[in-house]
Amino acid sequence: METHSLNAVLRGFGARPTSALVVVERLTGSQRVRRAAAVAGLGLVAALIALPIPVVHFALVPGSLLLGLVMGSLRLTQREIFRAAEGPCPFCGTRQRLGLAGKSFHLPRRVHCTSCGRELDLESL
Repeated sequence: METHSLNAVLRGFGARPTSALVVVERLTGSQRVRRAAAVAGLGLVAALIALPIPVVHFALVPGSLLLGLVMGSLRLTQREIFRAAEGPCPFCGTRQRLGLAGKSFHLPRRVHCTSCGRELDLESL
């Protein structure tokens, strides 16, 4: 597990930008395979649970299997993910975590303030 920190900017329309700290984790091949297998396994479990349910199993079983495979393949392609992202809101000044942990890393990214609910743009410097 290799992590690195980046300085970023939180911008809001009509407000002065603030600085944010982003921690990014670079995933190894085995970590990516484990994450993909976990999601594909959840799809398989959902399909097995839905299998004995009459009528519902016609859509839920293939849908669960397909969704598990698609989500697993998406996780397999993620080389970097957000480990943490935090900074003060440009509007209300509330210091907060931005709720990006575990998501695929790419900037710019649109987030929302948990305090005032306004839309913010997280951008690299």
